[in-house]
Amino acid sequence: MAKWAPFEYIVDNTMLSNYHTLGYIASLLKGSLTGRKISQIYTQNPEEMVIGFEPEAPVLVFSCQANTNALYLHNRYARARSNSADVLPGAVGGIVADVLIHPADRVVFLLLSSGRLLFQFFGTRANALLVGDGNMVIDSFLPSRHAPGSTFQERTTEVLYDLAALPGRLHESGTTLLSPALRSALPALGPTLVRELLCRASLSPSARASALAEPEIARLTAELHDLMQEMATPRCRVYFDTHGTPQVFSLVPLRHLSDGPVREFDDPHEALRFFVGRRRAAAEIGQQLAALRTPLRQQRDRLQRSLQAMEAEAQEAERAADYERAGTLLLQHLDRIQKGDAVALLDGQRITLDRALTPTGNAQRYFEKAKRSRTAATEKATRIGPARQRLAEASALLEDLDGISSVEEFRHFQQKHAASLELFGLSEKAKQRAEIPFRTFTVEGGFDVWVGKSSENNDLLTLRHAKPDDLWFHARGSSGSHVVLRVASSRGDPGKRALEQAAAIAAYFSKMKHASIVPVAMTKRKYVRKPKGAPAGTVVIERERVLFVAPALPPEHM
Repeated sequence: MAKWAPFEYIVDNTMLSNYHTLGYIASLLKGSLTGRKISQIYTQNPEEMVIGFEPEAPVLVFSCQANTNALYLHNRYARARSNSADVLPGAVGGIVADVLIHPADRVVFLLLSSGRLLFQFFGTRANALLVGDGNMVIDSFLPSRHAPGSTFQERTTEVLYDLAALPGRLHESGTTLLSPALRSALPALGPTLVRELLCRASLSPSARASALAEPEIARLTAELHDLMQEMATPRCRVYFDTHGTPQVFSLVPLRHLSDGPVREFDDPHEALRFFVGRRRAAAEIGQQLAALRTPLRQQRDRLQRSLQAMEAEAQEAERAADYERAGTLLLQHLDRIQKGDAVALLDGQRITLDRALTPTGNAQRYFEKAKRSRTAATEKATRIGPARQRLAEASALLEDLDGISSVEEFRHFQQKHAASLELFGLSEKAKQRAEIPFRTFTVEGGFDVWVGKSSENNDLLTLRHAKPDDLWFHARGSSGSHVVLRVASSRGDPGKRALEQAAAIAAYFSKMKHASIVPVAMTKRKYVRKPKGAPAGTVVIERERVLFVAPALPPEHM
């Protein structure tokens, strides 16, 4: 027998495009497609091609994705009315005369009356080519190194197992380990079947190939012969990981994967459809999980930093007592201080003074600092609770995400945590809000609040987007954003807490942001009008009601 010919070797741990798998599938397609006419070839997925036949039969699906590189029949595949495109028009109308696997490569041929349709299973370089007379490339499914008009070069040798030559090749492999030596000597076997062969022969993959004893080589050769016999009468199996995701497609039982879950199939095409579909679903879930996990981790980390800062600032209450004590000492010892002094030493305490203030003025300054510190500490303390709750929710969401491994589990997660995902801006509704050209918030009762970003944006919000019965807010006597509470965005009427939160938002986005209390005008949008010729953002309001609030954002948005 001849030795192995050069081989287009691509690592295929799934075994979908293993040479033996492709040979088996080609033999099945020969019986199903021979004599049928190609009626259409189209794609509705960037890396998947579909071929329809006459008389009506299952379509032939060719997947070019690296981890689902496969060829199989599908009897329930429907072409979409949109987002699909015809491809390889030169092959349409051709009648299938035969289906073959290339004798020296991972390429399956449909021999047509109009040429040859080649399916190349080369991992990331998988493609379908239409080749005419003289091996001239007519067209390709994906952009190819084989441009139309070029000559397709194919191998002319055969892939054969030379068992007699195998011992010599292993002994001549030098310091090469056994596993890579076998993959080099038997490239069509593939990495998964090499692992299986070593398992059956009870040989270590890390043993030195050239050091194998004759009994070991004899055992290896015998197991290889038996493996070839089993693949001559295949029965398809799919092996799963612990999360239920298909990992390996095989024509034979794999002893080295015997501890894991496995499913057998009577129909090879059903097995391939199942494998490809579940792998793609798992990949899609992986992308969706990443789309949630990354922003959640970012928000969790930001909450941790904010919480640490708030807890530190909450200790301002202790400084308030020091400020008050300093003010009291100054009042008790006014006779010992003069205007212009920089420092006062009273009862063993060193008190810094403002030289521009009188002794009484300095005392009053310390009393005001004490008041501001207590107010700030109280505000921070009220925000610590909600921040801790949000941090706990983010951590719980991340923990639950780590346990998801299926579409069903992901859907259950979305339903179970709908409110929390909305809170973190990760729900579908939140994504839609992200496209709104205004700042968006949610207040008590689930009502949406929209906030203008500039004078022009204020006009857009008030005059174009707000409904007549929406509630409109603006800080009185100060420039700032227009704020609209969308009454129809939740059930019922907004309560007192919702109105106060919307007013607090209006105060926060105004020039009076740092004041302790801000008067905010509230009215219905229908009572807001813009005078003709008035500058952007300028309006006149009627029937206003004034709310006095502290500038703040809703706790969940802090």
